[in-house]
Amino acid sequence: MSEREPQPGLSLERRRICLGLALLPLAAATRAATASAPAADWGVDLAHISDRLTPGDDFFQYVNQGWIDTAARPAGYAQYGELNAMFLRTQARIKTIIEAAAAQPARGDKLADLYTSYADVAAIDRAGLAPIRADLDAILAIADHVQVAQRMAHPLSHTIVGCYVFLDAGDTRRSLLHLDQQTANGRIVGLPNPDHYDTASDRYADQRAAYLDYIAQTFARVGIADGAARAAAILALEAKLAKVQWNAQQLRDRKLNYHPMPFAELSDYAPGFHWQAFVAASGYPSVETVVLNTDTAIRDSAAIFAATAVDTWRSYLAFHWVHNHAHLLPTAFQDASFQFYGTALAGQTTRRSRAERGIQFVSQNLPELVGARYVAQFFKSADRDAVEAMAPFMKQAFRARIAKADWLDPATRATALAKIDRMGLRLGYPDDLRDYAEVEILPDDPIGNIHRLKAAQIKLDALYLSDPARPYRWHLPPQSVDGSFSPQLNAVTFPAGLLQAPAFSASADSAVNFGAIGAVLGHEMAHGFDDQGSRFDDQGNLRDWWSPPARAAFDARTQVLATQYSAYAPLPGAHLDGRRSLGENLADLVGVTVALDAYRLYAAAHGIDTRAIRDGFSGEQRFFLGWAQLWRSLDTEDSLRADIERAYHSPSRYRVNGVVRNLQAWYDAFDVDAGAKLFLAPEQRAAVW
Repeated sequence: MSEREPQPGLSLERRRICLGLALLPLAAATRAATASAPAADWGVDLAHISDRLTPGDDFFQYVNQGWIDTAARPAGYAQYGELNAMFLRTQARIKTIIEAAAAQPARGDKLADLYTSYADVAAIDRAGLAPIRADLDAILAIADHVQVAQRMAHPLSHTIVGCYVFLDAGDTRRSLLHLDQQTANGRIVGLPNPDHYDTASDRYADQRAAYLDYIAQTFARVGIADGAARAAAILALEAKLAKVQWNAQQLRDRKLNYHPMPFAELSDYAPGFHWQAFVAASGYPSVETVVLNTDTAIRDSAAIFAATAVDTWRSYLAFHWVHNHAHLLPTAFQDASFQFYGTALAGQTTRRSRAERGIQFVSQNLPELVGARYVAQFFKSADRDAVEAMAPFMKQAFRARIAKADWLDPATRATALAKIDRMGLRLGYPDDLRDYAEVEILPDDPIGNIHRLKAAQIKLDALYLSDPARPYRWHLPPQSVDGSFSPQLNAVTFPAGLLQAPAFSASADSAVNFGAIGAVLGHEMAHGFDDQGSRFDDQGNLRDWWSPPARAAFDARTQVLATQYSAYAPLPGAHLDGRRSLGENLADLVGVTVALDAYRLYAAAHGIDTRAIRDGFSGEQRFFLGWAQLWRSLDTEDSLRADIERAYHSPSRYRVNGVVRNLQAWYDAFDVDAGAKLFLAPEQRAAVW
């Protein structure tokens, strides 16, 4: 999970399971997914357990040695593991759904029509620039900064600020318009991060040069003169914008990202941008209050907006308008976009077929319609019933941990218990999946289709402003191989795509299910009580409900875990940042702890003897095997280094070893003694709940 809240209509980073899901050709996806499926009928692939290593020296390696020795990273993957295989298996299933719809299209079948509109490259080439020509002409005719702001409001336009509607963190009984440095298109600028714009360093000089060339050539392809000069102006502008953006640590701070103010005062706080024109053009009704997530970035970007000439904004908007539609424009635009973003930035040498990209396109833009068919074909009601049967034991176990935490005062404990009691567990899929009946989808209008879908989404989002009681839809569709926790909704979402082997199987051993999907569910629940999620109360409101002594005790206990992880060096001299990754490491530790308790409760309720041996392993041993198997992965040195430098999640080895060495139950299950490499003396172990 990344550390930001998913919002309707806006592609923000999320509190999600860290999957690293690069995309592969779907034929390779099918092969990879099949090869990774666990062999044992109770859920663990015993053939991969090492006969040379002992659990206490390297539990991750002990469980996964055979897989590590024989598995291969598919092309295009810097990291590859079980969750990636699950994703690829799901993509292969989605492929069959969409291809079946396209092969026998019924009249008005939106899946078939959207896929056809994307896959018919000949028609797209014949249309040329006609679908975006009027918009380009309008951009080039912009006369002043007011019109620039109005143009930035389009969901497919680049902009200096994103806006979306979500619950007010200060009072979740209402929804407010939020402003953020992240936008519907992901970023305000075209390069990945501020370092790419740093001309004092040569590290990204080649990529800056390639970006300039891509911009200039884009202008040439659409017949706009002075492409090189426009490209230089865009790069200089984006360098200024990148410099004022918040870093990962700031983005993670929930309290820092909550700055409500009357809309009438926004122009005083962030002068220079035409806020009224922007919000009105965004499609939302008049608003009285707004929330600034990244307030200083928004303020400073507004100043840059005012200081930048209109002609530079015309260039910025025109280039990004073309690029944001490149996948729906003639082949030359698609190729140029891949050559820069795929090859120059990401090092990819091959591209998926148009048909395969079309499947992703449909799944992303009609997610709930695809999800309805996915559930009907690939997710049995028995699967949802089985995972729902686990959920009460997870809540019961977490509740018991909170109840017996002697470092909590009564008032703080009462709110914590109320929070776990109120926590929603969204499992599998919602019963009211959207059919997009209000959106016209035409088989020969790909750009129009996307514009209509975006406009319809904004209309739906705007309803939350006028109807405070309107329930929020799941932000993850059923086919997502992902999970998340929303502190404002106080809810965990686990779509059907995540509920597959080896994370979960209705036919697997309950010990393995609790050790895998149960621990991941516990991980998400634990985010409600980590260093950021604990700032939200049982109603999802951001407030200081912890007493100072309870907060101090919590901080002291979590610091033990942060110190442990900061000592780990996946590469020589390259240590993890235990503070940055604290929320995720804590969620792993608490998730496994609670899931083990829940397994014991479940076993007692169902007459299961946890001491019973199966293929040489007791129930609690099988529980820990399930956790370690789920996180097996292959990583390149570059991907490890990237995780060390930037990621919130620890590398897989440390998600396994760093957790189990803190749990007495693991020592007992595998007879780990003081001579083992992973051994920690009891007084050195981290324990929060």
